[in-house]
Amino acid sequence: MAATESSSSVRKVVIHLRATGDAPILKQAKFKIPGTDKFAKVIDFLRRQLHRDTW
Repeated sequence: MAATESSSSVRKVVIHLRATGDAPILKQAKFKIPGTDKFAKVIDFLRRQLHRDTW
């Protein structure tokens, strides 16, 4: 996508997270993020939700 496009035209990506093994269950399992965001932003969000600094 071009950098000049408006933020309303940016497509959203649905992230569906499921707990596996002994991972804690999140209160909200589905999230929408802009398609232009990097995956590192999802990882940072998960760390904040799980109250973890490092993995």
